[in-house]
Amino acid sequence: MQLSDDFRVRRAGADMPVYVHGNAAEKVFILFIHGGPGDSGYENRAGKAAAGLEKKYAMVYWDQRGQGMSEGKYDAEDITIDLMAEDVHAVVQTLNYKYGNDIKLFLLGHSWGGTLGTAFLLKNDYQNEIKGWIEVDGSHDFPKINRDVLKKFTDVGNEQINLNHHKEEWQDLVLWASGVDTTNLTDEMIIEINNKSHLVEKYLFEDDVLQKEDAMTLRDLGVFYHQNIITRIFSGNYTFMGNDPFFDEVVNNSFTPELHKIKIPCLFLWGKYDFVVPSTLGYDAFNRVSSTDKKMIIFEKSGHSPMLNQASGFVEAVTGFVEIHK
Repeated sequence: MQLSDDFRVRRAGADMPVYVHGNAAEKVFILFIHGGPGDSGYENRAGKAAAGLEKKYAMVYWDQRGQGMSEGKYDAEDITIDLMAEDVHAVVQTLNYKYGNDIKLFLLGHSWGGTLGTAFLLKNDYQNEIKGWIEVDGSHDFPKINRDVLKKFTDVGNEQINLNHHKEEWQDLVLWASGVDTTNLTDEMIIEINNKSHLVEKYLFEDDVLQKEDAMTLRDLGVFYHQNIITRIFSGNYTFMGNDPFFDEVVNNSFTPELHKIKIPCLFLWGKYDFVVPSTLGYDAFNRVSSTDKKMIIFEKSGHSPMLNQASGFVEAVTGFVEIHK
């Protein structure tokens, strides 16, 4: 049974679009929790990984509150991680209502989606409603990210300097990182660290350290045509970058002391050269969750988005996990 549905989940003043595409013959649904905050869910339908997963499962792309094509009327200052974790639960409940309580539901969180997915799993008994948790380069501890990114700038930077790859750029970055005081980071410095984390992927692409993304297809163009880029950018900036209370909560958030409460099957997927959320976060989560069935996979030629860099391997990893636990 092929699905191509879209609907909105209305909760606490927000109207949040949900798009469901793919094969629902075995009633397996994967809810994609997108990154950001400030991105959109539907854009993750682009690429070979999404196309491959839709052949086997029903993929659920959801635009979070104040992001993507979401609408509504509420005060941005009222947005919290806890509020958005309840939004995840509202989407889960809606999927059960529409497609039946016997659906087999998995969560897949990328980047910020890893934070939000973790928040959901730690609330009440919500994790019992999910068959498995797939975290892709996600975060449970933002202060740890900043410390580990700076160390990775130095370690990988020196490696690339020795290979004569973008030597001057890496030398400047290593010198800059050595002067950053991680015990006294301003909001501006946190943003700068994140910007440089994205920038270095450009160097790694140009030096063939990372596997290049596949060319855009007509299907991908259709995905982006479906989105209003101006609305998406404005909403994301208003929700996060222009929202001091929420920004401060996110960048100071750490779920590290609570990870042991997660007991469902877990799959951690990470790019070796992810500077946005280094793989040390993945190993930390892997070691701390109490799940008896857990696995960590490192994609050797990927950065922050292995689903784009190494799509076939990504599909294989997700499919292998889902087939075991569906």
